[in-house]
Amino acid sequence: MLLEEDEEQQPNQETIRYLTHIEQKLYTDIETRKRVDAGLLFLACQITSCSLSWLLFQLQVTLSIIQVSSAIVSLLPGLIDVGDGFSFSFTSESWEFTLGQKPLIGIIKLIIGGAVSWNGTGKIAAEVLQTNTGIAETYQEIRSSEGLSYQLPNIGVSLAIALVAVLLIGFLKKGFTKNENQG
Repeated sequence: MLLEEDEEQQPNQETIRYLTHIEQKLYTDIETRKRVDAGLLFLACQITSCSLSWLLFQLQVTLSIIQVSSAIVSLLPGLIDVGDGFSFSFTSESWEFTLGQKPLIGIIKLIIGGAVSWNGTGKIAAEVLQTNTGIAETYQEIRSSEGLSYQLPNIGVSLAIALVAVLLIGFLKKGFTKNENQG
């Protein structure tokens, strides 16, 4: 009899309000967690992009592979944001294209990611260009001095070598004559 009375009663208004408040708080916490996760992903991708470009450079990977891999990692958070909100519908009467609720955030992430990638790989590209220029100059110097490779050695060095040789022969001869006189 008591169970039948409880089933007929409606939930208390205070309970409904409390459950609604808890539900809203959970949804707010979930949205906050999504924003924090997206921010951490963005930061991690930017740091990884620069680190990856320097690691690949140290491993002597070609410059184009360094630039592409760095750009992909750096642009990934922006592409995810733009891709989540992207919608395209096509009907026989019309077509519709939308970028979602907050396309500006995704576009800003793309711009920052592109700038980080460009800056990181730009320094590497400048080093590679400087190295190639140095190698070309050294090669040119070697080519220009090839015709002079049959020059006579420097006279000062030749005289010093001859003097050392004469002194060495004199010491050896003196040492042998001294040993013969004693024996």
